[in-house]
Formats: sequence, structure tokens, C-alpha cells
Amino acid sequence: MNINDLFEKAIRDGESAEKELFEALLVRFRAIVHQRIWEKNDSEDVAQEALLAVAREYKGIKFEISFSAWAAKVLDYRILAYIKRKRTTQARVSEAPPEDCSRPDLSQSPGLRLKLLKCLKELFAANPRYARIINLHYQGYSIEEVCRRLKIKAGNSYVILSRAREMLAKCLGKRNEVES
Repeated sequence: MNINDLFEKAIRDGESAEKELFEALLVRFRAIVHQRIWEKNDSEDVAQEALLAVAREYKGIKFEISFSAWAAKVLDYRILAYIKRKRTTQARVSEAPPEDCSRPDLSQSPGLRLKLLKCLKELFAANPRYARIINLHYQGYSIEEVCRRLKIKAGNSYVILSRAREMLAKCLGKRNEVES
């Protein structure tokens, strides 16, 4: 029995037919995902995510295409989302500063400390959230902890942190030019 026939049977007959449909879909999803994602745990996660998405939505959709084509499209979107997530994570890891990167000792340079405090005040006046995220990050909180505290998503935190750093760099650069 093909997937479309199992779908029709699941709609008609209920729970036992649904179980048969989703077992067949999972086998198919695993085979497709394994061809594209070689990491076993990740491929299993993507297949399960796609299966859950199909299970949540399949009863309420009126298909313009066949059920199996729609399910394959759901799986494709999950695979693409995984690949995009993986690339973004790898890019962020490669951009991360080295572990031995130390913070400047502001007690040794009172002029720098005053400039930094003035720039942080300007940053806070422009956008308090920018100042808060850069402060938490400087204190050593992980991005996950910062996101939890500020109730934001990780992607958004990277954008805010980047913008805050740019604003601070501009401010510090401007102050250096004025004092030189």
C-alpha cells in the first residue's frame, strides 16, 4: 500500500490506520534524511521533527497535491532548516574569539575606563536593551543565559550584540579622534 492509500485509510478508519501511516512515513523519512544528513543523531531528529509537523497538520489541510508530495515537502523544509541552522552555528563558532582572549584591565587605564563609561551611557540612552545585553555578555554570561534573562531568541541576541559593539566602537573611535 502506498502512502496516499494509507492516508486515505487513516482518515477513514482512525487510530490503528494512523499508526500504520506514520510508521511507513517514518521509514521513508529516515531513508531520505539519511541520504542528505550523514550524522545519525541529527538525521533522526530531522525525521522526527518532520513527522511531528505532518502529524500536527495533516487532518486540517485540503491537499492541492497528494498527501505524500505534501509530506515530502514538509520533510524538505525541515532538512533545509537543519542545514541553515548548522551553517549559522558553524559561522558563529568560527567567528568566536579564542578562549584565551582576555578582557582589558580597565583599572590600569583610567582614561579608557572613563571613555568606555561615557560610551556605555550613550549606548544606554540610545537603546537600553543594547547596553544590557553587552553588559551581561561582558560579565561572562553565555548567550543562552542572556537570552533567557532578556526573553529573546539567540539569533536576535547576536544581532543586538553586534549592533551594540558597532555603536561602542564608533563611540570609542570618535572619542579617540577628539582627544588626539
